[in-house]
Amino acid sequence: MLNDCQPTSTDLPRASAANTATRQAALGFGCATMYRLPSRRGRRAALEAAYESGIRHFDVAPIYGLGLAERELADFIGNRADISVATKFGVKPTTTGRLAGMVQGPIRRALQVSDNQSLYRSSGSQRARRVAERILYAHQDYSIANARRALAASLRTLRVDRIDYFFLHEPAGMLPDDCSGVVEYLEQERGRGLIGHWGPAGDLSHMDANLMSLSARATAHQFPYDLIGGCSGPQSQPGRATITFGFISLALPRVQALLAVDPVFRQRCSELLDADLADQRTVIRLLVRNAVTHNRFGTVLMSSTKVDNIKAVCQAAVAPFRNEAEVSNKIRQECRTDGQR
Repeated sequence: MLNDCQPTSTDLPRASAANTATRQAALGFGCATMYRLPSRRGRRAALEAAYESGIRHFDVAPIYGLGLAERELADFIGNRADISVATKFGVKPTTTGRLAGMVQGPIRRALQVSDNQSLYRSSGSQRARRVAERILYAHQDYSIANARRALAASLRTLRVDRIDYFFLHEPAGMLPDDCSGVVEYLEQERGRGLIGHWGPAGDLSHMDANLMSLSARATAHQFPYDLIGGCSGPQSQPGRATITFGFISLALPRVQALLAVDPVFRQRCSELLDADLADQRTVIRLLVRNAVTHNRFGTVLMSSTKVDNIKAVCQAAVAPFRNEAEVSNKIRQECRTDGQR
């Protein structure tokens, strides 16, 4: 269900990237790729850089860092009262996975977490990946009992009184035929104030009847968006929070390939922007601008292991190009046309 959705307003705290005359998305920080860094000190530096750059929303899950992510985010949050947190349930590390998480260095070399927050990626063969999945991750479980256990565990581990966003992690194709029980449970906890919003998170471009039913009652959605493909999720609804991710990793290779093979087109777009699209930093900046202006009232997750890159993305978000919307549309049309040839 790819579309060029226009999300509606949310109650996420606004990052400094949103303090402009023209309203745009807040930036959030996704913690999945942070665990490419084997050092706890390096991961803390990335979190601190995001916060110092104005980011106030942090996205985590129990499986990130093979069980370490929520704990480390809790240490970072401390007494900071202005931070919004999203976490997830449905997939969790096995006991073996949690033990492996204590030795992040070798595990990071064997199992990489992708920039677009897909659950499972490996640099090895498909067979090795499937073996690693069975060893490190438990089967997906979206039952009431598991939601209750996961919520209690996340509240305890994050050391918070409320989970701002409690997402079903990658539920597409995995939900039971009757989701009414877990929906009622999540609504009950939202009424009690233990959850701010709930909904599905992941690639939501192909919804079966079960996911559509759950999605219709959800108060938030989180799914990929990029300049070329658009939104991999449902059309926005009034009062429903929309969080997008994957705006760089999904589009950057295709945009760079297009610009490399068509220097005339690249020069024309560069002149419209008054910036050099032969420079990768300019392309990334354009992708940032497209993402935050597209999801104008929601939140856009960025993720990086490098402090300088985190700062650069935050700076790019508040630095408009001349004719940026026109250039983004031209690049989208060219990429889609090439894809159909």
